[in-house]
Amino acid sequence: MTDQITQALELVRGQNLSLESIGGAEEQIVVGVISEFPSETAARPDVSILLLDGDGKVRTNADFVFYNQREAGGGAVRLVEGTSSLNDAVGSPGEVLVVDFASLPSDVDRIVVGASLDSDAGLTFANADHLEISLLVADSVSPSVVFTLSVEEPVLALLFGEFYRRGAAWKFRALGQGYGDGLGALAQEFGVEIDDDPSTADGPTVQEEMVPANDNGEDATTPPDSEAATATASTVVPDGTGHMTIRKALRPPKLPEWSLRNDLNDESEWDRARLFSVSAIGSGDERERRAVSALLSVMNGVREFGRELVRRSGGPAGTIETFIEPEFDWNEKKYRPDGLIRVTRGAKQWVALVEAKSSTAKLTDDQVEIYVDIARKLGFNAVITVSNQLLGAHDQHPVKVDKRKLKKVSLHHLSWDEIRSVAIQMSMHRQVQDSTQSWVLREFVRYLQHPKSGLHGFTDMGPQWVQVREAVKTRTLNVDNKGAIEVCNLFDQLVRHIGHDLSCLLSTDVRPIFPRNRPDSTSRIQQLADSGMMFGSLRVPGATGPLTLAVDLRSDTVECSTIVDAPREGRPATRVNWVVKQMPDAHGDTLVEAVLPGRTSANIGALLGQLRESPDGLLPADGKLPKQFKITRGHTLSRNRGNVVISANKLVEEFYRDVVQVLRSPKPTKPVKA
Repeated sequence: MTDQITQALELVRGQNLSLESIGGAEEQIVVGVISEFPSETAARPDVSILLLDGDGKVRTNADFVFYNQREAGGGAVRLVEGTSSLNDAVGSPGEVLVVDFASLPSDVDRIVVGASLDSDAGLTFANADHLEISLLVADSVSPSVVFTLSVEEPVLALLFGEFYRRGAAWKFRALGQGYGDGLGALAQEFGVEIDDDPSTADGPTVQEEMVPANDNGEDATTPPDSEAATATASTVVPDGTGHMTIRKALRPPKLPEWSLRNDLNDESEWDRARLFSVSAIGSGDERERRAVSALLSVMNGVREFGRELVRRSGGPAGTIETFIEPEFDWNEKKYRPDGLIRVTRGAKQWVALVEAKSSTAKLTDDQVEIYVDIARKLGFNAVITVSNQLLGAHDQHPVKVDKRKLKKVSLHHLSWDEIRSVAIQMSMHRQVQDSTQSWVLREFVRYLQHPKSGLHGFTDMGPQWVQVREAVKTRTLNVDNKGAIEVCNLFDQLVRHIGHDLSCLLSTDVRPIFPRNRPDSTSRIQQLADSGMMFGSLRVPGATGPLTLAVDLRSDTVECSTIVDAPREGRPATRVNWVVKQMPDAHGDTLVEAVLPGRTSANIGALLGQLRESPDGLLPADGKLPKQFKITRGHTLSRNRGNVVISANKLVEEFYRDVVQVLRSPKPTKPVKA
């Protein structure tokens, strides 16, 4: 393999080239497809490839390659988990496409490469920050061809490019063609036979069709908490008729057997020797330097972990280098930010300065703005701040910087809470391929968890909690109460903190749901004064509805709730029994409410224990049928501000285990045939 890095040829839409011109006519070509979305989204497009004949159609459905059918053409075209060097070269963080042109069947004349988004993601390719396809000849260390495209139309599927024959030679063309209706429209365009009749969903679910069950009724080949078992993107699988079926598998991931509080804490008789020692750790600057050095060294040494944190900071995939306390001159003074991250991809580099705080130290506006100025002067791309401060909303930042200075330099914040979540998720769910790197990441998790590290994350509701709670109880809370908005913001951070905990437990992105028009501070305090309650919701991929957390300051209670659509068929009692039987392990005092149609209709509620005896408690006298069921479970809050976080975490975990992860949406109604 040559070690020379050459400048990639950058194509424009519609441009083509011969593979002979890049030395790939008789070689394997590695294709990287990059779809980067705003860091606060959970969008993960699925790559798909179609092998086409001279008529521009697939020969059979076996020519459709995607994550459940990973190769075609006898293995000549395949999706594979890239090696570290391949991923770094093409910039693709996970899988790459390999095309072996010498092994392609002679009747394959075109290969189109695309990607698709799930319609429930709430995003289209028009929301993407970066879209790119790159080609790398097998004996190269950097891409030979790059096509970067932008999409203005709200499409759910996108063709990035195609390979096609011209005589005996193969060429590549940059496309950028979108499909508004998503994966199904793309597949049907090229002759894949799609059975889109929803009535076929009356049979087994997607997972049950694909994989045989063992004696326990479980998936015999795929762990229940794996990506395949919990996928929520539109999947395409054979339906037994020769067609393919596009179907939504609403299966929330299950909680693991281990817990964050017990299994990750080291309670051995003696202190074990650790890679990142907390022995004799000091405070202030020393603690901060240790934390930053540990973080940056692990980002440099554990490829998958570094890649993910860079992605969340708006950076590209590539080879990561990290540095501690680089020195810069600015306005006749010397400044030393805590660190610097440099990502190299081919001939391009992305550079970010890092400023971090530990324990209760806060980031300051002036200091961060100076680092933004330095980054602008030196042509760097970003400034990343790290602290125990969480963001209440995706558009917030712990400091305020002149927005005019952020046109060329982006500003990103990572909380230690989020960093710990990513580290635990990758460590405990075996997302790091190299065993030594996996051990290093586990050691870093131990360091993050240790109370002396100063990286405690979100732990309590702040010093104003008691005062605001008592004012709410006595109905004396005024809209000019400064502590009230602090408590409201801390509640938003609590919701995000719980989302981080669920993310690492479930190995999926669990994110807060923010309303489009958020109330201003005065309106929010008035709402708290009137109702005594604060609400927040989390979106769990595959769940039947949002997981909503509500804290009632007047009654000192915290509640978790979720919703599920009611079946559209069957007698009223049958519909009630349908939802009750799904929750065999939920506590009997869990509240189940029937949500009735009509704005003036009030919900009808009954305790789960009563409904197990008889469904009559949810049957309205007027015979109306429920359109949804709302399930709620509550706990009494501790009066200690720190224990509020513990109580909320414990309730969410219990509610998720007994309710959210077991609820399934009803099967679609069969159409009436004439």
